[in-house]
Amino acid sequence: MYRIENIKIREDLNKNGLIDFICKKYKINIKEILSWKIYKKSIDARDKNDVFYNYSIDIESNKKIQGAKIIKDKLIEPINIVNRKSSVRPIIVGAGPAGIFCALTLVQNGIKPIIIEQGNKVEERQKDVYNFRKNGKLNTTSNVQFGEGGAGTFSDGKLTSRSK
Repeated sequence: MYRIENIKIREDLNKNGLIDFICKKYKINIKEILSWKIYKKSIDARDKNDVFYNYSIDIESNKKIQGAKIIKDKLIEPINIVNRKSSVRPIIVGAGPAGIFCALTLVQNGIKPIIIEQGNKVEERQKDVYNFRKNGKLNTTSNVQFGEGGAGTFSDGKLTSRSK
């Protein structure tokens, strides 16, 4: 199995057009491809005058593909779950995405963490955020930044950088 990354294409192609483009660009005989799938597709619009699609493709072939990296047959390795017994309980500070994922991984491995979060649960946070947006009253420990789910809970998901 091979992965070809950072394939820049300036038009939205159908699957046949995409594999034809890749075969032509990387000099691959389409008959040598046993199977393939799109691993990742994104749009790069950082430069408004040069918007393009960026693909990563996984290809199973019986011949070596130049410029591609070899990947294992199993693309996602399962998490090894090991049940451990410990009298020490780790402390996780913050119930944002990293804290929640850390807690989940520990619990799956038989370890019971303690999670410390200064903000409220999501249901109460929604009321606190609504109250701030409507009345301007800020709850300093439970707001858009603090509470279960972290700062991303009330985000539209975009990451932006504003620099001049």
